[in-house]
Amino acid sequence: MPIKELKIDLTPHLRKVKLKARRDVLNRVLEGNWSTIFKGQGLEFAGYRAYSYDDDASKIDWGASLRAHEILVRELEEYRNFNVFFLVDVSNSMLFSSTGKLKAEYAAEMTFSLCYAIMQTGDAIGLGLFTDKLITKIAPSLGKGIYYRIIRELVNPKNYGGNFDFTKALQYVSTFLKERSLIIIISDFIGLKQGWHRYLNILAGRYDLIGIMVRDPRDSVMPRRAGQYLVENPYSSEKLYIDSHQYKKIYAAETRKEEEFIKRSFEKAKLGFVSLRTDQEFQEPILNYFRKRLTLVR
Repeated sequence: MPIKELKIDLTPHLRKVKLKARRDVLNRVLEGNWSTIFKGQGLEFAGYRAYSYDDDASKIDWGASLRAHEILVRELEEYRNFNVFFLVDVSNSMLFSSTGKLKAEYAAEMTFSLCYAIMQTGDAIGLGLFTDKLITKIAPSLGKGIYYRIIRELVNPKNYGGNFDFTKALQYVSTFLKERSLIIIISDFIGLKQGWHRYLNILAGRYDLIGIMVRDPRDSVMPRRAGQYLVENPYSSEKLYIDSHQYKKIYAAETRKEEEFIKRSFEKAKLGFVSLRTDQEFQEPILNYFRKRLTLVR
């Protein structure tokens, strides 16, 4: 498997005009629309008060009224704080590149940009890096301190590499992450175990989720030049010589079918999904998703 050296250093990127422009554009789009897109009419229980004649009768809590021997209505208030948790795949398959950038580097830069933009909206951000276990867990919190903690974890090469178990990551996140949270999952979704989408459906009942699939061009199509190539399983290190001329069409068809199934699994659970490739900019597809979601909630 062609793996180039892992060099995730976001510190210089903070001063790069190109990445700063991406970050600022995301910030402008989200700053005015974030509450509408994701918080919507999110309400939480604030307490009871005595019923008055101008109240909507549908707000009466008859159970509480019977216990208190007076008519009570439930008071709700719109919640202000929102938790955004980035669940980022750092397993072996994310250390692949047929272009100038590893999938892991691409994912880290995107996470960095989104974290900054969301932080400006006043909501809490957190991070989980996972393989077949949760490598890093930073609970959602507010302030620049959490932002710089996230950057330190993203650039630490010791956090990268390992096997892949998506269902374990989902199970673990559900044990500590509060409801009223948005989980942004960034992965190539290669190596999914059978039945993984059932866990996705379970989490969909508690959280808002967005899946962002990051794939290298070679994950979908074999090289144009026909010939024999040595391929390697990123998790078992098993190697195999194949003739690309013989398997090119089969490979493209199977990967296309797999990608469609992943997308349908998210959409069937009424969750967001964005598909990206490392030879393309991530900014526009992400913004298109947010704009589309904004039109649906209006």
